Amino acid sequence: MANAERLSEMVHRLRAPNPGPMTLTGTNSYLVGAGREVAVIDPGPEIPAHLQDLVDTAQAIGATISLILITHGHPDHFPGAAKLHTMTSAPIAAFKNAEFAHDLSLKDGQRVLVGDATLIALYTPGHAVDHLCYFLEQEDALFTGDNILGEGTTAIAPPRGDMVTYLRSLHQLEQDWGHAEVIYPGHGPAISDPTAKIQEYIQHRQLREQQILQAIEADENTIKQIVAQIYAQTDRRLWPAAARQVMAHLQKLQQEDKVTATEIGFDAEENALLNPDGLIDPVVAAELGFKSHTPEMSYRYQLV
Repeated sequence: MANAERLSEMVHRLRAPNPGPMTLTGTNSYLVGAGREVAVIDPGPEIPAHLQDLVDTAQAIGATISLILITHGHPDHFPGAAKLHTMTSAPIAAFKNAEFAHDLSLKDGQRVLVGDATLIALYTPGHAVDHLCYFLEQEDALFTGDNILGEGTTAIAPPRGDMVTYLRSLHQLEQDWGHAEVIYPGHGPAISDPTAKIQEYIQHRQLREQQILQAIEADENTIKQIVAQIYAQTDRRLWPAAARQVMAHLQKLQQEDKVTATEIGFDAEENALLNPDGLIDPVVAAELGFKSHTPEMSYRYQLV
């Protein structure tokens, strides 16, 4: 069955051939169900061979694709849905406020029946404003899109990413869905201890926030200074991504009245860090919030 991997009685994974710095080994597309009908979660980009593999795998297990579920509107997750809809006539379902074309609008907690499978849509914004996770009731399996990855951590990048809502989503997953037996992420391998992974993600953000506060206290109080302080041992090619993460944390700290910001004008060096020139990959642009040729003012941050 092409490159399909059977992960359980009701879950097959096919990895799209789109490896990269933000997609790891590629976008995970999942066929979910055990009867004559299955759902696809995240068909990925519009890659004809990958979409045909999804159709062929469904046929090989004696099923047809009757629903296409999208976790969020980033270009490595949803664009293949339109073509797959043409191939299968399966409707496309996404969060009700998703900006891309879809047939079914889902809300938080909504149950979706696909053959023998029952999936619950979970509104989990933060990485993206339209992000949904899905919980497969029959196997206590949690499909986390980009909110939790199989390797590394998730990018939370303004202006579309928001750290406050992301952490709220993580706490919601820990509290309400921590009983899951397995996490199937949008990228990377399956996770066998969901509670430990969710707690690891929360603790990582708490550590990063503490490092930012310590940097400001030491008078390293602009984004470029904070990045240079915290990520001194990190490949400088990754600093633009780090800068966007620092920005997300600083916006959260401002909302919580833990830091204040004073505009200091345009800093060409910092702007180049936040919006590097020559960006081609639309996935990286979407994930990290880069805005080519859009100047951003710089700020000096102080503890309250």
